Amino acid sequence: MHELKRNLKQLFTIENQNGAPVQPVLSLRLGNHHLGYSITNPGGEVLYSLGYFQTEHTDTEALETLLEQTPALKEPFYSVQVSWDFTGNALLSSVGHQPESSGSMLKALYGSNGQEAVITENITDWQLFNVYAAPADLLHKVQQQYPSAQSRHQFSLAMKEVIAATDAGNVYVDFRPDEFSVVIVKESKLLLAQTYYYTTPEDVLYYLLKCCAYQDLSQQESQLQVSGLIDSDSALYKELNQYFLNIEFRESAWQRTDFPAHFFTTLNDLARCAS
Repeated sequence: MHELKRNLKQLFTIENQNGAPVQPVLSLRLGNHHLGYSITNPGGEVLYSLGYFQTEHTDTEALETLLEQTPALKEPFYSVQVSWDFTGNALLSSVGHQPESSGSMLKALYGSNGQEAVITENITDWQLFNVYAAPADLLHKVQQQYPSAQSRHQFSLAMKEVIAATDAGNVYVDFRPDEFSVVIVKESKLLLAQTYYYTTPEDVLYYLLKCCAYQDLSQQESQLQVSGLIDSDSALYKELNQYFLNIEFRESAWQRTDFPAHFFTTLNDLARCAS
């Protein structure tokens, strides 16, 4: 690991894979303390390059630093897909939703510093609207750099991938630096979509056990599907393995020997949205 600048720490990089890209697709993840990108083909099966970073705070300075350090991100792209992983969203039934009330509702739930942009997505497969906030200046920078970029919230992306679920319930967990998101689906019903902060494996276990108890899920029967920054040799995985009998890594299509395939599953999910 090394620092590109004060607030941008490189965790992983993959460069110059599989030759020159044809119809390159840029996928960009922006979250509270992480920033990642991949360049792939439109179907997301072929990876050309990838970078993943930890940030003090993901803002315009962090994105500008990345653009300065990675000239390939300034090239023209066939498609640009952006995932907003920031906290602060509400999933609402599409029946009776009034878009004009979205901003005031988010403000009531999460407060406001007056610097957010409110975005509303229609998740048609679930008959839901996802209303979420993104930093306005960062959104403006993304739109300025990539005018045709398509945006979606992390939970909108996750729910696109989790339509099918066992009767016992599926728990989808994605780990990033200092945080993880949880999506719980049972019998084709969405039960929970939430992000939690953590510092120790015990923190993660506490939240997951609490989620399962609240949603009446069996730790012995439900499927725990994990992705992101968790290793099978880590203390975190070993802690989870003591309490959950059915743990499965949700892997990306990018099979490599230097990094586990599940590290970048969400970036791979995002890339496939361009197909």
